[in-house]
Formats: sequence, C-alpha cells, structure tokens
Amino acid sequence: MAGLAEDMVDRAVHALLEGSDAIARQVREDDDQLDRLEQEVDELAVSLLAAGVETQDLRAITAALKISNDLERIGDEAGTIAKRVLALNHREGWEPPLKEGITAMGERACALLRECVDSYVANDAGKARQLIPQDDEVDLLNRAYQKKIVEMMQADPAGIPGYLELGEIVKRLERIADHAINIAEVVIFIEAAGPRCE
Repeated sequence: MAGLAEDMVDRAVHALLEGSDAIARQVREDDDQLDRLEQEVDELAVSLLAAGVETQDLRAITAALKISNDLERIGDEAGTIAKRVLALNHREGWEPPLKEGITAMGERACALLRECVDSYVANDAGKARQLIPQDDEVDLLNRAYQKKIVEMMQADPAGIPGYLELGEIVKRLERIADHAINIAEVVIFIEAAGPRCE
C-alpha cells in the first residue's frame, strides 16, 4: 500500500509538471487498487481479532489499521490532484504557473511519506520523532504558495478558475504530508505501548 500510495503522489505531481492527461488518468485508476488493498488489510485484521490476540498484538493490529487508513487517504489525495491536473490541462491558452515549485513540494511530501513508512517497518520511534517537525516545512510551502496564488488571482482575474485548481493541488500536497506524519505518530504510539507482533 505504501509503495503504491507514494508512487501515485509522485506520478500525480509529475502529471502537473508534464501536463500529461495519461499519467493523471492512470493515477485515478490506481486509486481503486489502493482501496482493494485497504480492504484486504481490514479483512486480515478482522480474522486475527476473531481468532483472539494478546494485548500487544491488539495494539499492533490497531496501528496497522490506522496506517492502512492513512495510506488510503493519501491515495484519495493523489486522485484529487490528478483530477485537478486534468482540469488544468483542458484550460485553453492557460499555462499553470509555479509548476516546478509545486512539483518540488510534492517530492518533499513523497520523501516524508517514504521516511515515515520506513520508520514503521524498522520499528524506529526515534526516527519517527525526528520526522514530525518536517511537516512544518510542507505547511510553510503551502502557505507561501497559497499566498502567491491569491496574488496572481488579483493580478489576473480571468485566470481565477485555473488558480483555484492550482491552490487545491497545493492544499492536497499539504494533507499528504499530514497523513505521513500520522504514520510517524503511530510508530511512536507503538513504542509507548510496548513490543509489537511482526
């Protein structure tokens, strides 16, 4: 799930950079696969719970369900970005500004997601704690780009519909980073609760 979610985000932001309808459409289609994977995790968790588990196993299952939900939400955000990219690509004579900067913001969100998942796989709460402040960097980028987008709308009222799409993409990237941080917080929760099952 984590690999697919990260790949979807990466491709969604590159669809913006390249103006690619094909990449954007594939991201939207992949959201169904991520939904199916979440359902598999849910079903496995239910079967484990039905079999009866120790307290530490219960915590591990709860953590896995939380992470699965965040990964599914990340896929939803990537799908929304792809939808906005398709809308932008069909605006005749309008080239989205800030594409390179927004793509870099997306790459930062992807890297944060990858590192948070790595901290889960390694059961490394220390690394997870170090990652949490990095969300502030993405928050700052979101605020900076939203401010620039408002300024561009004021200077170019005819482009407002496109700028609104662009602002939504930036907002979704910030939410992806939030979901990544949720994963890091689960890793810290696991450490506080004691050993986990593998």
